[in-house]
Amino acid sequence: MMKKESAGERIRSRRKALKLTQLVVASGIGVSHVAVSQWEKDETVPRGENLLRLAELLQCTAAWIIDGEGEVFAAPLNVSGVNALPLITLTQAAAWMQEQRLLIQQQATRFLYSDSRLSESALAITLEDTAMQPDYRPGDTLIFDPAVNPQPGDVVLANINGEVLVRIYRLMAEQHDEQIFSLRPLNDDFPVHASSEKKIELIGTMMEMRRYRAR
Repeated sequence: MMKKESAGERIRSRRKALKLTQLVVASGIGVSHVAVSQWEKDETVPRGENLLRLAELLQCTAAWIIDGEGEVFAAPLNVSGVNALPLITLTQAAAWMQEQRLLIQQQATRFLYSDSRLSESALAITLEDTAMQPDYRPGDTLIFDPAVNPQPGDVVLANINGEVLVRIYRLMAEQHDEQIFSLRPLNDDFPVHASSEKKIELIGTMMEMRRYRAR
């Protein structure tokens, strides 16, 4: 009789199948590298929010992790009303509105799941700078939808001369059916960017923010 895999063995095999390191998994969940190592060695078992986040990161069900029950999703979860959003780097986001979007989606190894009403081009990024403090912090995960036109005061993801930033959208004027706008930080230590002075491409409007508490 074939020996059934343990929870730790399932976690390790799924992580390796997705080509994720223990450090990446730990960072994505908000736990220490030691905690992930202990899970894979069956010294401890993930519980509660950690289990749900682990299942999300490994693109499988929590039941499969604990008991080996159910199917393992070889592709992002596709359930009516639930969107699988690629969690990409800011460098990848710079090319999101170009022809590379489908390729980036296909190559993505990390996904977030959301039941918000989003278009197929929605994406998620991790905030890196402190320009949006105190409301938004480095490490926050933000979901943007390119299909939603920003309104004044909305948070947007934008490509400014090749640099992808998260800022507040402010409409300044409309000239010949063209909107002149500025992108402002919440932190006054960072500069304001104006579309009249720089080439700015709006990538998407923020639809959701997630913050994981460090442990």
